[in-house]
Amino acid sequence: MHIRGISPVVATALLVLIAIATAAILYLWVSGAASSQLGGEEVLYERIKIDAVQYDDTNNRVIIYVHNIGETPVTISAAYVINATGTVAQDTTLSQSLNPGDIIQVQVSATLDPGIYTVKVVTENGVEATYTLVVR
Repeated sequence: MHIRGISPVVATALLVLIAIATAAILYLWVSGAASSQLGGEEVLYERIKIDAVQYDDTNNRVIIYVHNIGETPVTISAAYVINATGTVAQDTTLSQSLNPGDIIQVQVSATLDPGIYTVKVVTENGVEATYTLVVR
């Protein structure tokens, strides 16, 4: 019995293809790493969080405690109180600035019946934070 190997032409072609593929992968990896280090400018994103919400039924207002957990200043542009059916119970147009790490109170006038509400705060750039409020 005579065992034959692959021809030298096929072997050479396979080695060339493997070398080209390896070079392409290394090029993409090195150029990606270099471009991420050479960019230099860090992109800062707005990040807000609602820490707490309380309903003051004596003065008919919702008090929202908004925390800037990002690394860039934000401006709160609107706050909404939405009932369980999706109807906006109250909204307000705001312009309150918030530096990184700061917590502010946002007050929305609203008369709320017992139920579950979604409280939403929005920045000028459209970043949102939500919180579920249960009024008893």
